[in-house]
Amino acid sequence: MHPSRVLRAAALLLASVTLAPTALAAETPQPNVPYVFVTVDSYSVVHANGIEVTGILQGENTPRTLEFEFPYSPTYYDASQHVSRCDRMALLLMNKPGAWLFEVSFQYQGAMPLCKLTRRAAPPAP
Repeated sequence: MHPSRVLRAAALLLASVTLAPTALAAETPQPNVPYVFVTVDSYSVVHANGIEVTGILQGENTPRTLEFEFPYSPTYYDASQHVSRCDRMALLLMNKPGAWLFEVSFQYQGAMPLCKLTRRAAPPAP
């Protein structure tokens, strides 16, 4: 193989690894931090009590992936209903990019995450 092809292949491999860290692993969100997504590119239920959201956060330019845990307690509440409500909110944002903000936050580790959908303010008429 020609040395320039080897260097080009190595450069492409390095670029793909350094430019896409969010594709490798989801970040763990911090308590008491509202994560406000202006776009949602991907939303997946990763297991019975967890969701993974990939999108662009307000004030940022590159997508991030965050995994939120919904605690399970059959005695007190059913987390699956809460997760399905968040599913619908994220789907609405995916279908109407720019019209909504999708916020996910939680107060402390083990607390039920809060999902909130807010209509973005309409731009002023010219």
